[in-house]
Amino acid sequence: MKNLDLIKQEYGNFIDSCHIQGKGFKLTTKSEISPYALCFAIFGKYLIGDHFFLDKHKEQFNESLRKNLIQKRLECIDKLSTSKPYLQLFTFTLSALKILKCLNTDPLRELTLEIIENKPINLLHNAGVFDGFPGTGNLAMFYGVLLIHANENLNLNLNVEIDSWVNSHLSSMNENGFWGDAKSKFYLQFQNGYHQYEILDYLGVSIGINPAKLIIKLADQDGLYAPYRGGGGCYDYDAVYMLTRSGENNNRLLLKTMDSLLKFRNIDNGFSESHFIRPRNLTNISSMISHIAKSNHATFYERARFGFTLLRPKYNKISTHWSNYSREWNESNLWDSWFRMLTISRIRIYNNYDSEENWGFINFPGIGHFKK
Repeated sequence: MKNLDLIKQEYGNFIDSCHIQGKGFKLTTKSEISPYALCFAIFGKYLIGDHFFLDKHKEQFNESLRKNLIQKRLECIDKLSTSKPYLQLFTFTLSALKILKCLNTDPLRELTLEIIENKPINLLHNAGVFDGFPGTGNLAMFYGVLLIHANENLNLNLNVEIDSWVNSHLSSMNENGFWGDAKSKFYLQFQNGYHQYEILDYLGVSIGINPAKLIIKLADQDGLYAPYRGGGGCYDYDAVYMLTRSGENNNRLLLKTMDSLLKFRNIDNGFSESHFIRPRNLTNISSMISHIAKSNHATFYERARFGFTLLRPKYNKISTHWSNYSREWNESNLWDSWFRMLTISRIRIYNNYDSEENWGFINFPGIGHFKK
């Protein structure tokens, strides 16, 4: 395996390749400037310890982050309390401002209160968070981040609201340690439910159930955790996050995961979602069928459903709200690259190759935070 410093340097070079001086960052080298890409770039540079770059651009990034958030608010003004594009950019912006040491100067008080003042626990109940509805793990995490931010940085006492957030989750947890039907949709359970663990772990809440027992069953022949071959930025990080917090000996499996991630890294030193979805050729279709054939009871149905669904032309490219540009499945981008490097960092720390001081984890609730 390559030297860690070289891996970090090469990842930093990929981030630089997405930078348009004085304007911002692109999600991929082929896409347009994106407010989300700016956050992913800041997170990535901080993770690898490139403080010189962040200090050099601090004032510009601070101004851009705030302007981008105001613009996104205007775009989502009719549904701010449940808008994933707005709430995601909001919480990412808070983390980025924390990294830049610009949060205390203006902690976005009015924007924060605008979201959390209307009984957030009722909103989470109505959205189906505690029934494990798809996508609601993100929503729960957004509100957890904003409640903690208001409690810690806005001089508000929201301990009652935070306790309600915690207790509502603990009382509705299923036997796997997630939310929703415990007997089906296993990939959805952990990929959706991981988000709440970011908040529970930040708060130091003790969980009586070990969710890693389910996730181990979902690993494929490469030690990856998506329901399709080649893994996926979110699936793999979410799974590794849960496995490295479990306290059990998953060293061999996690080393296989790390080896696969580095093997599938692109020539430009960035990472993509998967190398096995497109092109739709005999090699990749055979790989998909093999991925399904090697399934166990917990994985067969979802692997089969995802595998055949992704053959449809609708999924030729990946479209998200992070960019107007739809990227290729195997195209390097700042999101998957940050998540892959986060995954590698957690595995290396878990296996005692590094300490957390070797990496720049964000001292703020949400994705990118680290707590043993």
